[in-house]
Amino acid sequence: MKKHLATVSILLLSLHFSYSQFFTNPILTSPTGLSNQGLVVYYENQAGPYSIWNPDSNTTEVIGGLAPGNGIGGQARFSDDGNFLTGTSQGPQVPELSRYNRLTQQWTALGSLGFVVDNTAGGGFGISGDGNTLVGLSWADTAGGAAYAHAVAWNQTEGIMDLGSLFDISQASTRANSVSYDGSVVVGWQDFNGPWKSAVWRKNPAGGYFQNEYLLLDSTASATDAFNQLGECSVVSSNGVWIGGYGDFANNNQPWIWSQPTGVINLGALPNTGAGFVSGINTDGSIVVGWFDGQLFGDPQTPFIWTPAGGLQNLNSYVHTVWGLSTGAIQLSAANCMSENGQFIAGYGIDTTTFEAVTFRVSANLPIGMKDTYQTAGINVFPNPFLSQTNIAFKEEQTNTRITITDLVGKEIKTTHFSGRQFTLQNEGMSSGVYFVQTTDAKQHSFIQKILVQ
Repeated sequence: MKKHLATVSILLLSLHFSYSQFFTNPILTSPTGLSNQGLVVYYENQAGPYSIWNPDSNTTEVIGGLAPGNGIGGQARFSDDGNFLTGTSQGPQVPELSRYNRLTQQWTALGSLGFVVDNTAGGGFGISGDGNTLVGLSWADTAGGAAYAHAVAWNQTEGIMDLGSLFDISQASTRANSVSYDGSVVVGWQDFNGPWKSAVWRKNPAGGYFQNEYLLLDSTASATDAFNQLGECSVVSSNGVWIGGYGDFANNNQPWIWSQPTGVINLGALPNTGAGFVSGINTDGSIVVGWFDGQLFGDPQTPFIWTPAGGLQNLNSYVHTVWGLSTGAIQLSAANCMSENGQFIAGYGIDTTTFEAVTFRVSANLPIGMKDTYQTAGINVFPNPFLSQTNIAFKEEQTNTRITITDLVGKEIKTTHFSGRQFTLQNEGMSSGVYFVQTTDAKQHSFIQKILVQ
C-alpha cells in the first residue's frame, strides 16, 4: 500500500463528560497493537523493524524486532502498562519468539522447539497484561522429519512450553494468538483438515497447560463436527472470561464472542460484506471491534464496533454519530486493534480525495463500559451476581434518573425512572445469564455495569 504524505490531523470535540480525538499518521503503517496509554505499535515494511507511534505528541520510536513477511511471523502487542511487547526478533541463530523491554530498549529471544523452517524457529503473537507470559508458535518436527507448527507459551519460571495439538499428525498445526492478564487462558487456532478452528488452553496448576479444546456453537452437540466448531480465536479479554474470533462457514461468517455463562454470541453482519473478524475486546466484553472483508476479492474492508446496547454498527457511523467526530475525507476501512481498556482503536482507512491509504487512531471516553464520571462519583451494585434482586446505590441523591436493563445482544428488558439514593432491581422474568444496567441522569451522564443473574 502507498504512503500518505498528509500532515497529522487532529480533531477535538467535547462529548458531555468526555473528549474524543481522531489522528492520522503521515505515513501508512500496519498497526498491530495498542497500549492502554494510546501508543500504537506498527511496521511499514515486511520483515522490517517495529516502531511505536505516539499520536498525542506526534513522535515515533523505532524499536527494532522483525515484523511479518519473508517467512517471518508474529504480531507486536503491548502489556497493560505499555512497558513490554511481544513479537519476533533475531535469536542466537534464527528469529524466534521474543519480548521487548521499553525501559531497557532490548529484545530478548525466549527460545523455540528446536526446528527451523524458512530460516525461522517461531514468532510471538500475544502477551499477558502483566507482561510475564508470551504466546505464539514454534516449529517442531515429527518422527519422520516433517515440519509443523505448535502453539507455545513462555514464562520466566517454566520457559518455553509446547501447547501441543489435538491430533498427532504433521498437518494438525496450532498457534496461540492471545493470552489473558495472568497467563491462565490462551487462545488461538487448531488445524486438522484445512479450516483453522478455535483452540483454548487453560493453565494447569501442576505446570504447563491442559490440552486445548474447541469452542462450540452448540455445547450439547458433537465436538468433532466442523460445522459445530467456532472459527479461529483471535483475542481473549484480560480477565479470561470473554473470547472473540473469526467467522467461518459454521456460523455464516459472523464475527463472534463467547463466554462460559453465555455461550456463543454471533455479532451479526453489515450489508454487502463478507467474513467478519474480531480484533479487540475489552475486559468486560462490552466493547468489541474488528472488520469485515469485502464480498469479492479486492473489495474494501468495513470496520465494525459492537456493544450490548447498540449491537453491531459500522465504525464510520459510530464515530460520527456517537462520538460526534468528523473524520474529514478519511473513510475507515479496518479496526486492526483496540487497547485492553477499550479507550483506543487503531487501523487503516482511505483518503477519499487522494485514494491513498492512511493509518488512524481514534479515542474516546466511551459512552458505554466503565469509563464515565459515575465510576469515580460512586455507584455500587450489590449483590452481584444475584438471584431475586440487586441494589443500585448512588453516592449522590438522584432526580429522575433513567435505569435501563439490556441483555447481551442489546435487547431492552426493562426501563424505569428513579429518584433517591438506592434503587432495588427485582428479577422479573430474567433468566440466568449476563445483563447490563445503564443509569443516565438528567445531565445525560451515563454509567453501565455488567450484572449476572444466577
